Amino acid sequence: MDEEYPISDALDTAILMHCHAHFGGQLAVMLDYYRRGGKGVSSEFEIKYIENLKKIEEDTKQNLAATLLSGSDAEKIAKSLEAYKRLRSLYEQESPEARLPRLIADLILSEDEKAEEEIAAIVQEKDKIVPALLEVLRAHDFYDPLFPGYGTAPALAAKCLGLIGDRRAIISLFETIGEGDFFEEDIALNALKQIGVPAKNFLLKVLRSHPVTSDNERAAIALLQFKEDYEVSKACFDLLKEDEVLRNIPFATYLVLDCEGLKGSEEEEDFKALAKDLKTPSPVRQEIKTITNGWK
Repeated sequence: MDEEYPISDALDTAILMHCHAHFGGQLAVMLDYYRRGGKGVSSEFEIKYIENLKKIEEDTKQNLAATLLSGSDAEKIAKSLEAYKRLRSLYEQESPEARLPRLIADLILSEDEKAEEEIAAIVQEKDKIVPALLEVLRAHDFYDPLFPGYGTAPALAAKCLGLIGDRRAIISLFETIGEGDFFEEDIALNALKQIGVPAKNFLLKVLRSHPVTSDNERAAIALLQFKEDYEVSKACFDLLKEDEVLRNIPFATYLVLDCEGLKGSEEEEDFKALAKDLKTPSPVRQEIKTITNGWK
């Protein structure tokens, strides 16, 4: 390795895998792309590191991937390349049945980070394209930046589902909350808000379920999109009256944040009193005070 740019084998491997998955194994092509900037640029892969690997390959006249990548690394790259192949093959099909899958491929392969044109074309299809969007949202591989879409495809699919507003997307959107390092959770939360009442009712059902699990907390997080709705705030406040729930500080904290809709209601004073009750954990009391002070 070049001593001027000491980097770990793990980072070397990650760059080479990224290069072989998206740039045909050509470090020069990857370097040009990173200098110009684009959707697939990773903040971890500084240009100097790519330059260093390119120089080593040129000086040694060796393919570094053959030296540094393991068999499992190669298998993952092959899986990514096969996914690219399947998506691109859709453009060779003339049948009417290929039209919707091509729109999905357009979305995944778009080099525009916002993919506004592709999203607009998909939303025009409304309920007809929802099953295909759900497939993308549920596909584990598309959350991986090594695969087509650089890990952004599920978030784009979630945005489409929110704009379409189909209730069939509720459970899948809910399941993305808190999952995945690269998924933009706010997009899924906003999509649930756009679906509206059906999403709110589903989330309230999960919120009230017993025993309390991570799903209840996930529902409380999603209901922040509806926190000024009195029905939501009342349901959250009712749960806060349960000792077991109150002792669950992370869950209780989200419930408190969901109580914005109690302002001006008959429960407002009881909610404020919860902040003075010594059995209420200190972090929860503080959150209540923060919210009620904002009502003054």
